[in-house]
Amino acid sequence: MKLTPLLVLLPALTLLLSAIGLSDRDVALGDESALETEAEEKADTEPYKPKTKAELLRSLSRIQFNVTQNEATETAFRNRYWDNKKEGMYHCVVCDLPLFSSKTKFKSGTGWPSFYAPLNEKKVGFRNDWRLVYTRVEVHCSRCGAHLGHVFDDGPAPTGKRYCMNSASLNFIDQAKLDEKKDSEKTPSDSDPKNIVK
Repeated sequence: MKLTPLLVLLPALTLLLSAIGLSDRDVALGDESALETEAEEKADTEPYKPKTKAELLRSLSRIQFNVTQNEATETAFRNRYWDNKKEGMYHCVVCDLPLFSSKTKFKSGTGWPSFYAPLNEKKVGFRNDWRLVYTRVEVHCSRCGAHLGHVFDDGPAPTGKRYCMNSASLNFIDQAKLDEKKDSEKTPSDSDPKNIVK
């Protein structure tokens, strides 16, 4: 079997996917990460007014402030979401941007909530961190700049990434609450018998 045609087509396919705005990660994860719900899209496009330091100190706990604003790291195995198994979404604790889904959360054994991918890579920013003997890559919220944690190249398929996040930087929203909110935002259908005028 000749692999030459496949090797020629692979870069072309990657280029095509890049041109239409899909990364190989989006394709590997399928529709659940490439396509977002209307509520998530609305949260992404709403203008964000940065909070002052005084507002942040009032709205965040001490550990939330230290993690998100001073790039601290909370204690492993002694944080809110490291072992959370509920279905739902993880939002930025500062600006409420949806960042991660329980569908990409996995048990890493590190003592922090770990995900193999964000909802969308545009929702997070990256910066090199040289504070230790080796270089790590910090992860920040792309909307408000809050420090979230670090990303490592030792995660599971399909990405091989481990987004090791601080619980203090996240706010978990249970799937039942998300479904309830989604249902309350629906407009009544014209075909609904309750809406037919006689």
